Amino acid sequence: MVKIIIFLLVLAAIHAKQELMIEGKKAGWALKLPCWRIDNKCTQLLLGKEITGYHVWLLIMFFFLFHSPYLFITFALKTELNILGLFCWYWIAEDWFWFLENNFYGLRNFRPGRIFWHKRWIWFLPVSYVWGMIMGTVLLILGGLK
Repeated sequence: MVKIIIFLLVLAAIHAKQELMIEGKKAGWALKLPCWRIDNKCTQLLLGKEITGYHVWLLIMFFFLFHSPYLFITFALKTELNILGLFCWYWIAEDWFWFLENNFYGLRNFRPGRIFWHKRWIWFLPVSYVWGMIMGTVLLILGGLK
């Protein structure tokens, strides 16, 4: 389990650094990228923000990447639950590293009203983090990851 968490955190930190290079430090949430955006009641309820084409394709790519173990092993429900749970936690870690590595936003601005794409917060966390933590934890418990 420790190896998996370390791998996940290193991958998230590298990905966050790459995303800073793509989006720019001041233009988070694909603000200046040429992609479509959907902002409606559903995206606000689930994510607390709009969804962008850039992020949808990024999610799809990493969804397949996380499922690459199935190239070597057969499908098992517990494995799938663990993969999906780790997938949820990965996105929280990647986003958090984006702020840690970004000297424009940094942790000093990680709060309501300072990050335009994190519109809804629960206490000190964006809604998307809370949903991800809940779903990720439930899936890992169901998968029995140790």
